[in-house]
Amino acid sequence: MINLERITPQFIESLLKSWQKGDFSVEDLESLNLQPTERKSLEQQRLSLREMLYQRVQENLSDSVNKTATSQNSSALFRELEKLFRTSPSNTQYFALIHCRYLCIKKYTVQRLAENIGISPRTLRRYLLKGFETLSLQLKTELDKKTTGYTEKTLQNHFPSIAKNQVIGISTILAKINTWLLTDSPPHAISIEGIGGIGKTLIAQHLLQEQYRNENFESYAWISAVQKELSLSGEIAAVESFATTLDDVVARLAHQLEQSHLAGLSTQDKLHGLKKLTNQKSVLIIIDNLETLADVDELVPELLKLTGKSKLLFTSRKSLSQYPNIRTFPIPELSLEDSYTLVDGEIKRRGLNLTLSDETISTLYEVIGGIPLVLKLATAQFGFIPAKNIIQKLRFGEENAQDMYSYIYRQAWDLLDDIGKRLLIAMLVVSPDGENRQWICEMNNLSSDEFNQGLGQLKRLSLIEFSGTIEEPLYRIHRLTTTFLHTDILRGWGT
Repeated sequence: MINLERITPQFIESLLKSWQKGDFSVEDLESLNLQPTERKSLEQQRLSLREMLYQRVQENLSDSVNKTATSQNSSALFRELEKLFRTSPSNTQYFALIHCRYLCIKKYTVQRLAENIGISPRTLRRYLLKGFETLSLQLKTELDKKTTGYTEKTLQNHFPSIAKNQVIGISTILAKINTWLLTDSPPHAISIEGIGGIGKTLIAQHLLQEQYRNENFESYAWISAVQKELSLSGEIAAVESFATTLDDVVARLAHQLEQSHLAGLSTQDKLHGLKKLTNQKSVLIIIDNLETLADVDELVPELLKLTGKSKLLFTSRKSLSQYPNIRTFPIPELSLEDSYTLVDGEIKRRGLNLTLSDETISTLYEVIGGIPLVLKLATAQFGFIPAKNIIQKLRFGEENAQDMYSYIYRQAWDLLDDIGKRLLIAMLVVSPDGENRQWICEMNNLSSDEFNQGLGQLKRLSLIEFSGTIEEPLYRIHRLTTTFLHTDILRGWGT
């Protein structure tokens, strides 16, 4: 099966390093749809890949560079490269360096190429990285064309799959956000927000599927920045091929939106090209787990320039309410009734002949609330461990519950300063119905300025909830947050 997301600049660099020996792995071949078959052996497919890479690089070279590169005349080659590098950066320059560095019979080091061309080794390495990126996008585009075009097949390559049995308690949310996506008026950017495990990604997946199924947009893109996932066995697992920077996001958008002509250009030039596209066509762009990107404050304003006729949809644990052009939508927890439906459905799906009592779901809900991921984590243990023991593990953070709390809260805790942490812990004594500002400050010896500073942090990280009235707002924390703060896990995270 073709794995387009594996074809990254780093993957291309690894292939080029293996080019001369031709010792490509089976995984490399499968990623490029060249896996061994009855008609073609492993060695034949390795040879095919070697020839394909060579041909792809050759196609991007000028005739003069190609001629001197194959002649093995170093002096003539360096003269040609020096002349080439007096012009503006281009794909020809990038691929000329790739050819000299990796594919020539007589290979050249970065240091020697830089000295003879008249550029710094650092600049030369940056040009090589541009070449890897361009080559990766060209190969992705070529492999895309071998499929059936922009169809369900392409969706499977770029977009996440979703389980049909997970739609519980989100129909109203989907209806609301779908209405916003379909209107030509604002909001042009929407942020789906909440703590980990609340169901942000699931909601975004359903929104994407519905919009695609009804052909409401002309193009679609899904970029995932999630770096870790929590399995239902309670273990944190690393995720492959996630975006980390503005450069990553923009390069993937250019590829998914079939803008291969932007490959090799600077990030700002790619953004300019994407802006033209989104002003001419209706595009739905979804960035999942935005908060894990390294440069959110730089990325969001740049992406907001892409709205035009298009829509942006973010999912984030950190609130984007500070941006005036983004409509935020905090995701509420499931009700007790919906939590029962979810857990009971999971029990049946797993083929367990167990009865879920009202007492058990009520106690479970009291400890963790209606967080879908945590409810599923608990359900996955039903039948192996008595319900009361499962609830105890969640209440005290034992065994795999430690990973669960780390997955949901560790990043948020590390982002709080001392005042933010102090206010969060102070919220432990607040009743489930909430308390007002004056009561919280008096009970915890907090000044008004300290409360405001801490409140801003907790609000942005979805760690505090609001109730009451505009005149008299009340503040509280989610019951799962309360349970977490009662555990001993924080002791391992510092005082």
